[in-house]
Amino acid sequence: MRIPVTVVDAQAGNASPEALVTTFESLLAETDVEGFFSLLGIGRFSLSRKKRMQPVFTALCAGLWHLALQRAVPDRCDEAYGRYLDSLWPKVRDADAYMVLVRDMARFLPERGGENFTPTAREVFRRVGREPDQAALVGMALFLRRLYDYFFNHLM
Repeated sequence: MRIPVTVVDAQAGNASPEALVTTFESLLAETDVEGFFSLLGIGRFSLSRKKRMQPVFTALCAGLWHLALQRAVPDRCDEAYGRYLDSLWPKVRDADAYMVLVRDMARFLPERGGENFTPTAREVFRRVGREPDQAALVGMALFLRRLYDYFFNHLM
């Protein structure tokens, strides 16, 4: 598989925090959550496991988007990320628990998007209660890297 060259739209630096949040929400709706479940070994009919891991996936995506924002638009990063988190309060059933999850997952992300995602992948497997083999761990780390690249390349 060939990795595409990373390109950020020149307009991303001029985008308002609201526009960045709207773009992220659109991108989030298009992410490959089924691929995520598949890498974790969660099958089509494991509805309770999917329901339990869906917030983890969304929290990971928010963290990856935050990393992409830090790299692409550092001056608007915190404001856009804060607005996204504030927008979740009326949308999420248990917003307090979800905010704790978002902060908790962010601890396992690398400081910069160009670094290794293996510790993050290991944490994801730990949360599903599975000890991954090397192939699954590398597969999840690569999936997270592609997801980060996806958010970074499509900020605007």
